[in-house]
Order: sequence, then structure tokens, then C-alpha cells
Amino acid sequence: MIKNLILSAFVAAGLAFAAGCASTQVADDLSGQKLTLNPAAKDVAHVYARTWGFYCLWIPIVTGDTEKPGSSAWFTDTVNVKCVTKMLTAKSKELKATNTLDIKSNTGGLWIMPVFFINSVEVSGNAVAAPVK
Repeated sequence: MIKNLILSAFVAAGLAFAAGCASTQVADDLSGQKLTLNPAAKDVAHVYARTWGFYCLWIPIVTGDTEKPGSSAWFTDTVNVKCVTKMLTAKSKELKATNTLDIKSNTGGLWIMPVFFINSVEVSGNAVAAPVK
């Protein structure tokens, strides 16, 4: 029994070091298609943001750091629509967009052991710039 608990702890620790990622992707080659029906708006890009993390029941162990994509956050619950939407809109602002339209989100998860869970959130939207008056 103790051996199984110790083995589970080592497996969990190993997975924790491999888990927890936040990232954004930008598609700015739109093949001449518009992202908005407003002909005066400038299309910037379609932006996709994702984060996932490793949990023990509902307690976050390691998650993607939505404040610093590419980094991990320990014992911080960043795997939620609010944090990932903030990461998405920050990327849109970085691209000089004034609006992010058609925001869509998706959440999911996977139990990997009786008490361990991998949780993920994806959010995407269209970054556009309002016309200069």
C-alpha cells in the first residue's frame, strides 16, 4: 500500500513537471477574407489562446501562466475562461487591434488517476482595428 502511494506521488510529480502550459497563436494570413462585416475596419488577425494544468482533485498543482505565456504557475488556478480570455485580448492589443470580436471558448479535462486531473481551456477571437477618424 505504501509503495503504491509513493509510486503514485512520483508519477504525479513527474507529470507535474511536464504539465502546465499557456500559449497563443496568431493567424494573420487570411487569404483575402474579412474578419468583420464592417468594411472600414482593418483586419489584424485571428487569435487563439490555450492553457492547461495538472490538478489533484480541484486543487491546482501546476498550470500555464496566462500572465507570461510559455511559463508555468504553481498552485494557481489559471485554467479558466476569464484568465485565458484576458491572455487572448492582451495578445490582440499587442497586435495593435482595438477590438476582439467573435470570442469563443471551450473547456475540457481528463482524469489520469483517481485523484489527478488535467484541465484545459481554449479561447479564440478575431482581432480588428477600428478605422482612424
